Amino acid sequence: MFDAGPKEHGEALAAEGVAVSPPPALPAPDPRAHTTANTPPLSRLRSIGWRVPLALAATYVFFGSGPAGAKAALASLPPLTLVAVRGLVAGALLLAWALKSGAQPPTRRQWVPSIAIGILILALGAGGGTVGQRSVSSGIAGVLSALLPLIAACLGYAMFRESLPRRAVLGLAVGFAGVSLLLRPGSGLDPFGVALIVAGQVSWAFGAVLAPRFNLPDDPRITAGVELLGGGAVLLIAAVLLGDVKGLELGAVTLQSWLGLGWLTLSAVVGFTAFGFLAKTVSPSVATTFSYVNPVVAIALGSLLFAEPLSARMLLATAVIVVGVCLIVSTRTETPSRVHHPFTSGRGHVYVVSGPSRRSPERS
Repeated sequence: MFDAGPKEHGEALAAEGVAVSPPPALPAPDPRAHTTANTPPLSRLRSIGWRVPLALAATYVFFGSGPAGAKAALASLPPLTLVAVRGLVAGALLLAWALKSGAQPPTRRQWVPSIAIGILILALGAGGGTVGQRSVSSGIAGVLSALLPLIAACLGYAMFRESLPRRAVLGLAVGFAGVSLLLRPGSGLDPFGVALIVAGQVSWAFGAVLAPRFNLPDDPRITAGVELLGGGAVLLIAAVLLGDVKGLELGAVTLQSWLGLGWLTLSAVVGFTAFGFLAKTVSPSVATTFSYVNPVVAIALGSLLFAEPLSARMLLATAVIVVGVCLIVSTRTETPSRVHHPFTSGRGHVYVVSGPSRRSPERS
């Protein structure tokens, strides 16, 4: 349905995934190409036709519905086992599909960093967040997932001194103001559950910041597949050691939980594939719009499917956070970006790097 072959690097790719790291031997981008870096040829857009709106809809639906899918699955499935199975199944499907279509398998040197990123993003990020969601509504979990661009921008500056343009700084201030409004005393939210979700976002952002600096496979399906498999395997071991698997009784698993698990697995395959197509087809401002659509979708699904309560403060905080994320996502750098990573970009983080001599992955 979507073309998710090996990633192209250069002018047409300006959105990071969810974001596949290129081999280190790639030449530096030509600063003179900056004026057209994010604009695909008109003839190419015309030939794409209906696939762009379909891919956009897929990223909105599959990425935004993740918290609702997790809540449905958690009804009778233990959290760590749930995320582990999702990672193993989705990773195997992506890897098998990519290899069957002729993609180059990962080299020995690419396995270790890919698995390391998978541990940060899936095992610690998604695993910790899913445990936290047992006591936090899916709508709130979706809003908290919008913290990823804010945390990633802060980590990028703290770890690698990635400069923050004024718009990005403003976005950080606005975004964290929204978070403060959402989590202020009297909100009635479970502090432990919220802390786990936020910690998961920090781990995910850490992996997202490191991913472009590793030698990961070029094909987005290979990269995401290895990360999902590696993170899923580590998480399954943790589930056994921590006794999470003991809470699994297959005969007691409800239809709702099976549907939730199936939806989460499908979202990992279709959602990342759709974003991979968008990342090399349209401008980043279009490809990354899911970053600020996701919280809205999560809140709407939480209310419609699970009758989760809505409050004026929650809606206002969500709107403020979305504005902050929008400001960060729309930030432009001095040089065109060329680093893309489908798994990390799947959650919408941002890299902002200025300067003509540095690699500048600007992400959502």
